[in-house]
Amino acid sequence: MSACPVIRAAYSIEEAEAVIEPYFFVAREIFVLAGVSLCKKVTLEVAPWIHDSPRHFAACEDTGRRIIVAPEMAELPEPVLAAIMAHEFGHATDFLYPTEFVLVDDGELVRLPTVPGKLVNKKAEQANLARRNAWERRDADSVERTADAIAEAMTGHAIGYCGPCELQCFDRGSRPRRAGLR
Repeated sequence: MSACPVIRAAYSIEEAEAVIEPYFFVAREIFVLAGVSLCKKVTLEVAPWIHDSPRHFAACEDTGRRIIVAPEMAELPEPVLAAIMAHEFGHATDFLYPTEFVLVDDGELVRLPTVPGKLVNKKAEQANLARRNAWERRDADSVERTADAIAEAMTGHAIGYCGPCELQCFDRGSRPRRAGLR
């Protein structure tokens, strides 16, 4: 595999935001219409510091309330930019709805019902705690695969990985996410 090229921002933060923001709004609307209404509250920030490695263009806060993107993201091809945004909304959804989205053994995404705040009995409380602990103990690969699976469930398009940087993309020629990709 060839080396991942370093992309430098050709746009100011404001110019980059003008390019990236429409993808953010479209992705947010798709997710909200797909049934994750808490995504309405997700905000976008363009910050140069997020591009701390050649393949790192975006991140989602673990609150799920803010997606941070690098100005360099505006330089990416449309299928990549859109897929990265969908992936980050996958993270936002996972964080905003903790324990609701679970990958089962074969990689299938399952949405579990929300457990009420006031549980009826001790066994239900223990089950809720066990579910939360399992969600919090997921490894990094599980968290990333869950974000991809949520993005696919919400958009109807599979997230793949393409190019020397192995960036998220909606291209047909993409590969599945490999273990350990950071």
